Amino acid sequence: MYYEIGIGIGLAFAVFVLLVLVLNKKKKTKQIMYDEMQTAVRGRAYQYATITGVLAGIIASCLVDLDIFPMDGSFAMMTVSFLMITVYIVYMVMKGVYFGVSGNWKKWTLLIFIISLCNLITGILRIAEDGLPEGKLTTINIPVMMGAMFMVIVAAVLIQKAREKRSED
Repeated sequence: MYYEIGIGIGLAFAVFVLLVLVLNKKKKTKQIMYDEMQTAVRGRAYQYATITGVLAGIIASCLVDLDIFPMDGSFAMMTVSFLMITVYIVYMVMKGVYFGVSGNWKKWTLLIFIISLCNLITGILRIAEDGLPEGKLTTINIPVMMGAMFMVIVAAVLIQKAREKRSED
């Protein structure tokens, strides 16, 4: 079963990479530029994400060992990794530097929202059909976590854009 999932994920990733390469060759995209302030914010975001990862890793290992949450160790570590990514992106979005000077935030936010919805639907349907193996979240249930992470990122972008619009008025 894990073998089939691995092949599916690998094939989807390969198709995605191939699609990106083909589309990038067809059209010249503007290079996203970061100024000095944006580079400093990126550095601070890396710091916060690293600190969050270390602390969350320690907490997750204790909680898994105590069997407090219904998840296995692999799901807990993936959760910590996704938490680090989320902290990094949300911090940069809230500081207004995630999309660079020339980034197209509407297109990317829509794409992230669609990916989030697909992951949430897939993950929830899988849990509804198969249940939880041994009553715990495992790596098979990662789409639920990914969907939640992407939804948080979409919410952060929309909140930041609303704040920017309100400050302009």
